[in-house]
Amino acid sequence: MIALGGILIALGWIFVILSGVLPTGRLFLLLLASLVVATVFFEMRLTGALLVALGISLLSLIYPGLVHAAIFAIFIGPLTLLTLQLARLQIPKIAQYLISHTLMSLILFALIRLVGLDSFVTNRLNLDLWLLLLILFVAFQLLLIIYRQVLYYFEAFYDERIKPWIRRNS
Repeated sequence: MIALGGILIALGWIFVILSGVLPTGRLFLLLLASLVVATVFFEMRLTGALLVALGISLLSLIYPGLVHAAIFAIFIGPLTLLTLQLARLQIPKIAQYLISHTLMSLILFALIRLVGLDSFVTNRLNLDLWLLLLILFVAFQLLLIIYRQVLYYFEAFYDERIKPWIRRNS
C-alpha cells in the first residue's frame, strides 16, 4: 500500500507539473490529478487519499510552484475528498450538493478577498463587485457540477473495470 501510494503521488504530481507546463488543458490535467486522489480513496479510504493529496500538494510546491500547488491543495484535493466522503456517508444527493458547493464557494470568495483580486478587477475594469462575484459564482458552480459528473462516471468506470482487474491480479 505504501508503494502504491508513492506511485500515485508521483503520477498526480506529474499531472500537476503538466498543468503548469502545457499551454492548454490545465483544468483537464488538474482533473486527472484529482482522479488519482479518487483512486486512492477507493482503495485506501479517506486517510490514504488525504495523505496522497497532501503529498501531491507538497511536491507541487517544488515544481510547478506556489500557484498550482495552492490550486490543488485548496480546491482540487479537498473537493475530491469532500465529494467522495459525503457520498460514502450516504447523505442525500441534494444535501451533498449544498454542502460541497457552499463550502467550495466560501473558500473561493475568501481566497478572492484574501488575494485582493476583487479590488484589482473592479479598479481595472470598472466593474461592480457584486457583478464580478456573481459571474465568478455562476462559472464556479458550473465547474463544480461538471466535476461531480466526471467523478461520478469515473467511479462507475472504476467499479466496473479497474477494481475487478486489480482484484484478479492481486
